[in-house]
Parts: sequence; structure tokens; C-alpha cells
Amino acid sequence: MAILKIIIKAYTNLRVPGRLISTRSELEITEELFIELLVEWKGVDISLIPIHEKSHGKRKKGRGKTPTIDFCFRDRIDSSSYFGAECKLLAKNDNKLYNLYITEGMNRYISGQYGPKCSYGLMLGYIILGDSIEVINELKKKVDELPNISNMTLADPIIGYDKHYNSTHRRDVVLSPFHIHHLFFSFT
Repeated sequence: MAILKIIIKAYTNLRVPGRLISTRSELEITEELFIELLVEWKGVDISLIPIHEKSHGKRKKGRGKTPTIDFCFRDRIDSSSYFGAECKLLAKNDNKLYNLYITEGMNRYISGQYGPKCSYGLMLGYIILGDSIEVINELKKKVDELPNISNMTLADPIIGYDKHYNSTHRRDVVLSPFHIHHLFFSFT
């Protein structure tokens, strides 16, 4: 919860008028969020280390790099022991973006590709178009179709921030169950 509070504070810092607009890419928004996260991190006493764009090694086949988690908070010694944050753009009625949130975000946690030594992870949904509640409800329908132990449900607010949801999933290869926090940040 301490890490989620810091991320929400970082998002609040980005909400300064004119600071960030919805026409930015996922990578640009994540970079700005991570900068604010580092500013907030200086004031806390947590033994984990924030890492931007954590790679998961080389591909076994083909060219290019492996999927990279957007940022994480890792153990100093064990590089595969971390609390990860995967970020995805979301927009009203945009099924392609909703599907990417699941296939290139949630499913990488559920498969154990992300966070293999952790039982918690974070999905950040950057809402760039549409009403936040409508976008969250559209996405929720798709998330609830996954093989869940529990569907995506509204969680307790964190420092007053109420767009916090949870879902729990079965994993076949690593630590199970896996709990995903979902935070939705509006940039409309």
C-alpha cells in the first residue's frame, strides 16, 4: 500500500494544469509519472529500489528484446523479486486498447512472465479519452471474462483516491494466486 500511495501522489503531481495532456504516448506519460515517483520516493524509507523499464532477458527465439515491464520496485539482491507496474492507454469504446491491457499487461503477470517471485502486481490504466467510470466499466467486462479467482472489484480508496480496483487470478507455473491492483489515471 505504501508504494501505491507514492504512485498516486506522483499522478497528483502530474495533474498540474498544462503539465501533461492526453495526446502523449504511453511511454511519455510513464516517463513523466516515473520522474514524479522518484521525487516522492526520496521521502520514504522503503528498502526496494525503483527501476524504469525492467527487461526480462533475451528472447529464446527471434529478434528484438523481450517484453519490458514499465517500472518496478525490486529487491537489491534478487533481480527477479519485484513489485511491478505495467501501464496501458485506455479510451472509451477502444477495444484494441482494452485487449492490449489484458494481453500485453495482465496476461504477462498471470503467465508468470512478469513478477514470477511476487504474488502482487499493478496495472495502470491511462485514460486518454472518455469518462473514467465508463472506460473502467467497459474494461471491467473484459477482465471479468478471464479465468479469475475473483473478478475486478472496486477496492478501498488509497489516500482518498477512489479509482482503485483489485482482481485475483490463478497461475499455473509460479506463485498462485496472483493479485492485481488496478489504478486508473485520467488524462482527458
